[in-house]
Amino acid sequence: MIGRSIGVVTDGAAGHLSADLVNPLFAFSLNRRLRNFYNGEYFRFRDKSGEADYPLVTPDMSEDVFLVKIYDQKEKFGYDKIDMVQPEPARQPKLLHKDGLYRAEFSGVEYMTVDQVENIGDNFNILLIAKADYPRPAFGMWGDDTSLTIEPSSEATAKFTVNRNRGGMTTDSSVYGCFYGFDPLQNNSRVMSINTKGHNVEDIHLGNPEHIAIGRSGQRYYIGEVLEVVMHLDDLKQKWGDLLYNQAVEIYKDY
Repeated sequence: MIGRSIGVVTDGAAGHLSADLVNPLFAFSLNRRLRNFYNGEYFRFRDKSGEADYPLVTPDMSEDVFLVKIYDQKEKFGYDKIDMVQPEPARQPKLLHKDGLYRAEFSGVEYMTVDQVENIGDNFNILLIAKADYPRPAFGMWGDDTSLTIEPSSEATAKFTVNRNRGGMTTDSSVYGCFYGFDPLQNNSRVMSINTKGHNVEDIHLGNPEHIAIGRSGQRYYIGEVLEVVMHLDDLKQKWGDLLYNQAVEIYKDY
């Protein structure tokens, strides 16, 4: 059971957690530390007693609990820690606890944002742990000239989209590893890779995103769960992104 391993799991091959191999742009998890020496809180919640941080305080799940903030676990030189937040109570996802895991539940109106768009380039890896019935944007980046989504699904083909480019995936896992960038193994052509399987796509730029969120992309909203999201820039090579994806599949194999 994954709940017994939270905070102590390391990758057997590399000996690193997701934010140790190369530090990411951001690293958010409701259930585990993503960096070996991280000793901060995972998230801030609102229950019937008010607001508090976990794991310092355990939520009282006897009534509805809502997610206020997810703390950024990275330690990247030259980049500020910026947390993922939702200050509006009506837009805060519910916090559930099931089978040893905390889950952010979205019903089509909630979302949380992080202010890091100025650091996004044309090469990146995104690792998302999420579960939904039908494809909708669990993770999104968007602006006037760009759109990126990761859309989990258990009953249809899940999707990874960047502007006009779209990749589909069928998977028994709730782990989604998405790479968009130049691949030396493909004559430095741009590749959209989904769960370690890639294909060449049009050589167009991402554009200029203005927003990053879980639970939303533009006017499209998500129905489903999110547990974790980590985004690396081009300093994480594709093969190491694949390694972190495989590590997460093993860690979350019971989810």
